[in-house]
Amino acid sequence: VGHGQSEGDRMVVSDFHVFIRDSLQHIDLMKKEHPELPVLILGHSMGGAISILTASERPSEFSGMLLISPLVVASPEVATPIKVFAAKVLNFVLPNLSLGSIDPNAISRNKKEMESYTSDPLVYHGGMKVSFVIQLMNAIARIERALPKLTLPILVLHGSSDKLCDIRGSYLLMDTVQSQDKTLKVYEEAYHALHKELPEVSTSVFTEILTWIGQKVSAAGETSHT
Repeated sequence: VGHGQSEGDRMVVSDFHVFIRDSLQHIDLMKKEHPELPVLILGHSMGGAISILTASERPSEFSGMLLISPLVVASPEVATPIKVFAAKVLNFVLPNLSLGSIDPNAISRNKKEMESYTSDPLVYHGGMKVSFVIQLMNAIARIERALPKLTLPILVLHGSSDKLCDIRGSYLLMDTVQSQDKTLKVYEEAYHALHKELPEVSTSVFTEILTWIGQKVSAAGETSHT
């Protein structure tokens, strides 16, 4: 909602849970079409936050979760107490006020991917709205409560030079979830969109993902046959 080809005003959602609701609706459709297949969820950036909260709604339903540069904690520069207080006040009087847009240079070190991002008409290039920042902060608070309850297999991939989603969130996730099967792979000096990074990074990312999914699908198949 509010992104890409979806309905609604850009970067506006009544509640962050709308994203979780829509994800679960899609999963239910896929399960009806493919009842024998295991379900895995993959999320990047804000999609990582959505994935965490979606998995926490139905903890026994997923065979694994993959996260690329997930949003888990607020950037300390953005979420100072004064700025958080100001955002909450502004949300009442100027919810559509712009707080500044994402710097395309922080997305990737791959110039072709950066150009693709900046020229994509489906990408919202305007400023982050106050009301949306409030929803993101609400989501982060929910994630903090959800992490200790997660036990499913998790693979997290994050770039050490990510300026958009603080890598400390991925370290916190690894320390907090109860999963026995959890892996964090850090790509040194890589930026935010690892799957659209320099070729050596993105190739490694897709290899990691495919290998991990293959292992989880095999494990799920063995479990269903025993």
